[in-house]
Parts: sequence; structure tokens; C-alpha cells
Amino acid sequence: MLTDAKSSRTKPAGEGGEAAPRRRRMVPADREQMIVAAARRYFADYGLTGSTTELAKRMGITQPLLYRYFPTKDALIARVFESLFPQDKSPEWERLLEDASIPMRERLKTFYKEFSHHVFTYEHVRLFLFSGLSKFEYNTRYYELLTKRLFHRIALGLRQHVAAGGSAGRAGPVSDAELELVQSLHAAIYHVGFRRWVHTPGLSGDIDGLIEFKVDCFLDGVAATMQHLPPE
Repeated sequence: MLTDAKSSRTKPAGEGGEAAPRRRRMVPADREQMIVAAARRYFADYGLTGSTTELAKRMGITQPLLYRYFPTKDALIARVFESLFPQDKSPEWERLLEDASIPMRERLKTFYKEFSHHVFTYEHVRLFLFSGLSKFEYNTRYYELLTKRLFHRIALGLRQHVAAGGSAGRAGPVSDAELELVQSLHAAIYHVGFRRWVHTPGLSGDIDGLIEFKVDCFLDGVAATMQHLPPE
């Protein structure tokens, strides 16, 4: 029995024999953001020694496609760490820390509570830890950024706080000893993030209340401490 050649052809998929719509290609900028987000989670899970081959497999893309956006693993990791610092919030935080019309105690509590909401994430805390244990030096770059944009402003605010309490003030450029004092506060607060995402059992409960407690403990002793700092 002869059959019509047209009727023997397989009809295209889709309702009524119509061709299925083509999948839209992802915009390059969106694809890059997707890769960075997936890489953040992957390296937070497995450390910075994780392979880009496995990352591409987890994403369902080819490794050549990944390398089209990031030609080396180091370039991808650099972009991941760049994405960890909330650039959009930094100017707002800088203005807050410089606002002498707000008591320093309130400035620090507001800043560190907002900072913790953006930074105390599974990915940020674990990547920061893995970076410190690897050949990558992103922690150093990150602290340089924090020192330039935030720590100097906190140190100047502490001078205002101490002077407002009647103690002798300091002048001139911010000293290394003052920056070390600021880092002692920052380390105490950042440790909350480590307790939450690294230590066992994890920390839960009122994180904001814990941050306020740490700021109060620090400020209640900072005036006496600054009197014993080395001369400028």
C-alpha cells in the first residue's frame, strides 16, 4: 500500500503540529550572574579547591561555556569574592559612620546590625574561612577594603565618643593602634557569623541583641583603653 509522503513525515512537536518555540538564549550579563551565584555556593560547600569541571556539571552547562565568561578559575574566584562585599550599601554605611549628629553607640549598633544581615551568610562566612586557608589572598584585599572604607571612619567616631565623655581626645592621622582597636570590635562581631555557619552547634536566636551587647561591652571600656594607646 502506498502512502502519501507528506503524511508519513513526523510532525513537529507542539500543539496542532506547530513547531515548539525555541528556547531563548540567556543575556550574557544574566548568564554571568548565574555563574557567579552558582560558584559562590559551590565553593562555599566544597572549598576553593573545587573544580570548574564539577561546577559546570552541577550547573548543567559545558566547561567551554563557563570559560567563555571566566577564562581561568582564578578569574572566577576573584569575581566571586568581589561579589561578597555589598558595594551598594557601602556609601550608605560610610555616611552613617561619619554622622556626628548620631551618638557613636547608636551608629555602631545600626551599622553592625545591617552589616551582619548582608554579610553573615553561609556563603560569605565559609568562603572567607576557605580563603584564609588557601593560596588565595582575597582576605587581605577584603580587609584592605574594610580598612579604607569603614575602619578609618569608625576610628574617627571613637575619638568623638571618647571626647564627648570628657576624656582627652586624639588628633592627626588614624594610628595603627587605633585601627587595631577597631579590628578587635569587628573580630568579636564577625565571630558571631563563624559561630552561626562554621561552629557546631550553630548559633541561633537574637543576633541583633547579641551585636548590641558586644558593642556596649566594647564602648564601655574604649575610653580607658584609648588613654593607654601609644602616642600618635
